[in-house]
Amino acid sequence: YRTEYLYLTHPDVPDENEQYSTYKTIIAASPNRNITIRTLDIGGDKTVPYLGHRHQEANPFMGWRSIRLSFEHPDFFNTQIRAIIRAASDSPNSNVRMMFPMVTTVEEIRRLRGMVRRAYKSLEEQGLMTTRVPMGMMLEVPAAAVTIHTMLDIVDFVSIGSNDLVQYLMAADRDNPKVSHLCQPLSPAVLHVLYSVITACNKARKPVTVCGEMAGQPKSFLLLLGMGLRSFSMSPAFVPSIKQLASRITITEAEQIFDKVIKFKTTGQVKRFMTNKLMELAPHLAMLDTSS
Repeated sequence: YRTEYLYLTHPDVPDENEQYSTYKTIIAASPNRNITIRTLDIGGDKTVPYLGHRHQEANPFMGWRSIRLSFEHPDFFNTQIRAIIRAASDSPNSNVRMMFPMVTTVEEIRRLRGMVRRAYKSLEEQGLMTTRVPMGMMLEVPAAAVTIHTMLDIVDFVSIGSNDLVQYLMAADRDNPKVSHLCQPLSPAVLHVLYSVITACNKARKPVTVCGEMAGQPKSFLLLLGMGLRSFSMSPAFVPSIKQLASRITITEAEQIFDKVIKFKTTGQVKRFMTNKLMELAPHLAMLDTSS
């Protein structure tokens, strides 16, 4: 659940009880399901004046946004953390997780841990029952990808935000037509970074998911499967075709495909090889893959 939509439709910061009620409603609508609530991810193309977004940043996607903004508003951030913990603690039949966007450094994760500990303490001092809520991070910043092995003993799970990770890694705004051609999920640089992150998470036995457009693209799916990824987050519209593709390939075959592709030096080589492989496995799905 992307909590920024609650803030974007509100004239000011929603109070704790309103947030608690919203999160409870979402959890109640998903009994016995895994529910991940992402803390406020405002900034870039989404702004709210009541949190100080009154000036135009030169590079908003690389500026004061997401967890960086939340740190500068500790009171409202604490309110959100408390509301999530309360809603999760009152929903014993669901597995609720809390995820923090745009984490960059180990220091940020430690700071988040401290804020969550203080939220638990304040709720317990009020006599409220609490249950442990797993804490995860969105991996969107290359610095976090490079140092992921230092973070895995602090976080409970990782979600790789492929859209932002690709554009940050390639230093190219995907919405800028002059440079958007560089934002290629099948770039060897992107594949190497993803492989290192997924391998580190699997070795540490920490759940890892890839979300964003990449997870729902057939060619990318085959490569991610071959890297060792087992959890994919995508638009519901892509689920049937990806399930169909998954039924037509074994893990061993996906690993063999990836072992071949990771040796390629150019995006063109990767695309041509994967186009041929997809045509062999599921010709009708090749037309749906917009990474071509």
